[in-house]
Amino acid sequence: MTSIILVILSLLQLISFYFIALLHAKLTKFNNMEYKQEQLLAEIEDSFSAYIAEIKDENDRLLQELNNANHVVAATVEHVEKKESEKEVSPLLEIPKTFVSKQLAANSYIKTASITEKKEPVTIKEKVFFYADEGKSIDEIAKILQIGKTEVELFLKFKH
Repeated sequence: MTSIILVILSLLQLISFYFIALLHAKLTKFNNMEYKQEQLLAEIEDSFSAYIAEIKDENDRLLQELNNANHVVAATVEHVEKKESEKEVSPLLEIPKTFVSKQLAANSYIKTASITEKKEPVTIKEKVFFYADEGKSIDEIAKILQIGKTEVELFLKFKH
C-alpha cells in the first residue's frame, strides 16, 4: 500500500514540476513580450517627438517667411502708392473700363471651378459612383473594383 502511495506521490510531484516549468516558460514569454512592447512604445514616442519637432521647425520657418513677405508687400504697396501719386492722369487718355455683372462672373467662376475640381475618386464608394456616372453596369463596376455585385448595388442604392 505504501508503495502505491509513493508511486502516486512521485507522479504528482513530476506533474507539479512539469506545470511549474510550463508556468515559468509562460512567465518568461510574457516578460519578453512586455519588454518588446516597452521598446516599441519608446520608439513610437521618439518618432512622435521627432515629428512634432519637425512640424514646429517648419511652422517657425513658415512664420518667418510670412513675416518677410509682409514686409515685402508693405514696401511694394508704399512704392505703388508713390508712383500713383506722382502720375498725372489726363482725362482725355483714360481708357473706359468694361464692367461685368457679379452674376456673370460668379457663373463663370463656378463653371471653371467645376471643370478644374474634377478629382480622382479615392475610396471604393467614390469609385463606384464615378463608374456609375460613366454609365458602366453593376457587373462591370464589380469586375473593375474587384468587389461583389451586392456591394456595388448597396452603394448605388444608398447613394445620397
